[in-house]
Amino acid sequence: MNRIKKISYACLSVMLVSAIFTSTSFAEKLPNLPVTFKSGAGTINKNVIYIGLGTAGKSWYKLDLNNQTKQWEKIADFPGTQRDQAIALALNNDIYVFGGAGKENKESETISALTEVYRYLPKENKWEKVNTRAPYGLVGHAGININNHEAIILGGVNQQIFDGYFVDLNRTKENGSENKKVISDYFNKPAEGYFFNRNIMEYNAESNQWRLLGVMPFNGTAGSALAYDGNKITLINGEIKPGLRTSEVQIAIFKNNQLQWNTVAQKLPNPTPDQQQDGLAGAFAGYSMHTLLVAGGANFPGSQANYAQQHYFAHQGLEKTWHKEIYGFINNQWKVIGELPLPLGYGVTISHDNSLYLIGGETNKGEAVNSVITLTMKDKQLIIE
Repeated sequence: MNRIKKISYACLSVMLVSAIFTSTSFAEKLPNLPVTFKSGAGTINKNVIYIGLGTAGKSWYKLDLNNQTKQWEKIADFPGTQRDQAIALALNNDIYVFGGAGKENKESETISALTEVYRYLPKENKWEKVNTRAPYGLVGHAGININNHEAIILGGVNQQIFDGYFVDLNRTKENGSENKKVISDYFNKPAEGYFFNRNIMEYNAESNQWRLLGVMPFNGTAGSALAYDGNKITLINGEIKPGLRTSEVQIAIFKNNQLQWNTVAQKLPNPTPDQQQDGLAGAFAGYSMHTLLVAGGANFPGSQANYAQQHYFAHQGLEKTWHKEIYGFINNQWKVIGELPLPLGYGVTISHDNSLYLIGGETNKGEAVNSVITLTMKDKQLIIE
């Protein structure tokens, strides 16, 4: 991590072996987190990064990029129940947290797809619960702020099916055979049986109102990466059912307060010719110098082949695999242009100036990390710090 990788497109095949050398970057290396962190939420507002939840519990931290000395500082604890897979967005210069998978209250025995919204007030170092509920349970969703006060939220699981699974698991926890049947019945369905969310939600922080912005013309996804540049929104891979990812990359243009989707989806290529298009969930993604970068993520290699044979419990018996590849969308095609220092997914991506900060995440076997990795495009090269 103290070395910097500089990768030239012209030397792609060499890069994949060992194109690593020392260089001076214009993007500052940020310190590691004070805690290991995965499945949490994060955003940036006025050059201050905020991250929390997930394996950080109710803790939140900030790092002020305006300060000469960069360091993480603890801020007020989150007041709601502990949760994974929430998202955070900066709206009206406050930090909004949407949903997550957690218990609705202390008395709840099982986790749920939560609909709650919380807001952090940076000037007061205070959290408050917003008097609203999302129209759908929010787990596995992705979101962006399209201006200072409006957010678009895409995808996510079906609340009734998600919650019901954990209720059934809890109900049968003392009976091994029934518990196994609950698991088998839950996973052994085609993608259409999970009713992942296709409705596009818009939230206005000024009016505290939700609006239906249309319906995605493809399968709903969970765990997708989402990137926004200008008026172009890109939804990258994600699960179309538990354990099964798609390799499709969907693009929409935000115009006249509507999303206009491309009719033909791109596909993220296989890392190597011998691997199948099993897609990714939990990848990092964002823009540097208007180049879309996608890094890391995880999947179950072989799951798409199983599903094609109507083995709907597609990832059964397969090994979950975390990835290191970094893809760049260059000259209208995807290329593998680098590798992360370690396989990684399910962290937070923060875009700042021309750099992406990949904060936390999990590596092999789901082990949480405290690293902060910087990706920057410069002179058609990828710099990794």
